[in-house]
Amino acid sequence: MTHTLAARLNRPRPVAFAVSLLLAWLLLALIAFALRRGPIQDDLAARATAAVRAAGGVHAQVHIEGREAVVTGRFPSAAAAEQARASAAVSGTTSARLGDDVVIATEAARALVLSLTGAGLSIDATVPDRQARASLLAAVADATGGSVSGRVLVDPAVAEPPVDAVPALAAALRGVPGNHTATVRGTTVAVSGAVPDAAARDRLSAAVLSAAGAAVPGVTVRDQLTVPRPGAAAPGRSATSEGSTPRTGTTAASSGATSSGATSSGATSSGATSSGGTSPGDVSGGEAATLAAVRAALGPDGVTFPVAGAALSAAARARLDQIAEVLRAGHVTVLVGGYTDVSGPSPLNQALSLDRAQAAADYLIRRGVPADRVRAAGFGSREPVGDNDTSTGRAANRRIEITPVSPR
Repeated sequence: MTHTLAARLNRPRPVAFAVSLLLAWLLLALIAFALRRGPIQDDLAARATAAVRAAGGVHAQVHIEGREAVVTGRFPSAAAAEQARASAAVSGTTSARLGDDVVIATEAARALVLSLTGAGLSIDATVPDRQARASLLAAVADATGGSVSGRVLVDPAVAEPPVDAVPALAAALRGVPGNHTATVRGTTVAVSGAVPDAAARDRLSAAVLSAAGAAVPGVTVRDQLTVPRPGAAAPGRSATSEGSTPRTGTTAASSGATSSGATSSGATSSGATSSGGTSPGDVSGGEAATLAAVRAALGPDGVTFPVAGAALSAAARARLDQIAEVLRAGHVTVLVGGYTDVSGPSPLNQALSLDRAQAAADYLIRRGVPADRVRAAGFGSREPVGDNDTSTGRAANRRIEITPVSPR
């Protein structure tokens, strides 16, 4: 090698040096980006998940692919899934989509019925999968100290009921003396049963509203609690009830029903006659005449229902048309009480009796009876008017009764 060649090889090369520096800088930048990518994606996923849950997607999860938010989980409807997807597009993401494993229910959530009888708590509900069933049973077990009764069915087509509300609802029911039932359907909680006085009724309604509000956005409470009249016997406990399949109908919807005491040994309650009859009770004069006219309009057969059904037949609507005409002309406030026969689980039939009462009450209101003069409540299988060992007797027990109540 000559001197000239050696000098050329040892001469500095500015361009190559600059390229080497640029490549080193890019390599360091890539390393830094890779190290930061994990925390950035975790932050985006956490913010997107929080946004989705704040919008009502309580069981949704979000993960980040690149800068795209991918939403997974189970949703009660396609609209709810789309709302979750839109909510996931938080600042820092480029887009949001639903994951391939998203499950959208094809049926609305069925009623979740939580009943307190004495010291016992029972649950009746339908959930979409075994994981939800295990969560619900665990929540009831925690609320009862390990004892679980009732029935929880699995149906993949239905949306999940608000399982998270169960512990607080159980505590609310236990906080007021008496036997109570909370029926959660959609954004409505119907609370029924017997309480000792008006103050206890208001306290229980407020506690149920607070308990359900944390798990059910926009929840409303429909007060169907009964307060005994002064001197009347306290409502009895129901032993069994009707309804062999889960119910998805609407709950009873009147503000604070008041009724005479109900018995559970086969006799009808004080102040009510069988098969939807009425009794003047403590009313007199024009009110007694109104109630007598209502009783005559009902006739000997009254308003009855099919097994596990709450739909009004043509004959029932015809009788209620006559009753509405009578009530419009008077000033009596009435309680429409729903009843069942003794076949099937008690919690389901408590909801079914509420459905029957509300169906009749709503019909009367649509026919012009002022809403503030019509109240509704469900009494399950209490006060049978027929023999539950015969089909004819059970048919008679699937009924409503109309009784006068004191206006609040």
